[in-house]
Order: sequence, then C-alpha cells, then structure tokens
Amino acid sequence: MNKAVLSISILSFLILSSFENIPEESKIKTEIIPQNQPPRIMEKAFLRYLGETILNIMNDFGDDQLFTFTRIERITKDTSNDSYDISIRVIGFEGPLNPPYKLIRMTIRIPGENYTNYSVVTYSHRFVSGKEFEKFTKYTED
Repeated sequence: MNKAVLSISILSFLILSSFENIPEESKIKTEIIPQNQPPRIMEKAFLRYLGETILNIMNDFGDDQLFTFTRIERITKDTSNDSYDISIRVIGFEGPLNPPYKLIRMTIRIPGENYTNYSVVTYSHRFVSGKEFEKFTKYTED
C-alpha cells in the first residue's frame, strides 16, 4: 500500500512539474479602433497629448513637415511586458495644407515603468492621391 501511495505521489509530482516547464503565453489584448466613424473624445484627447511625440518621431524619420487628420488604428496591451503598442496614422503635408500629402503610419511602444521613455516599433510613409486623401480623412475631425 505504501508503495502504491509513493508511486502515485511521484507520478503526480512528475506530471505537475512538467506543466511548470511550459512557457506561459503572453497575455496580449488588441483593440482595433473603428475607422468608419468619427473619433471619440478619449481618442482625441490622447492624440493631443501625443502630438509633440508624433512630430518628433516624424522628424527623426526624415519627415520634416506638419501633420493633421490623426487617428489611432489599434492599441495592443502586453501584460507580460507591461507595455502598450499604439498604432497611429497621420497625414503629413508641406505648406498650407496643400498636396503632396503623405500617409504616415507608426507604432509607438509605451513601457509601464516610464511613460516618457517610448520606442518606435514601426514607421512607414508614402504619398497618397487625392482619392486616398478623401478616404483617410472622411471620418477624421481636426
């Protein structure tokens, strides 16, 4: 009887300890912001706060111009790293809001420890046509 209890205990210990070696999945949650409706007040407030950061990032990547029609496309929260990735879209322009227009997309990672210590995860830009400009600015308020 003692051998049976000991065997079951050892077997249970081995099974449970093997589960401890399985890496815990990252707990990542993504919220996609609808682009087919005007931005909500919370989005506008957050973008106003990020305005100078967005301008600095654009300058760092060679887009020394102004921007408007800003939208958050998605926010991803990574609880295992205590960080947020914010994907943003802006329309860059030179001069008094005249073409050529640039569609600029960036993803900024904001860590949990120090919110001012952000990093740029992705950055891309390309010129857009008048039709694309209308599409990207249809539900944007500035």
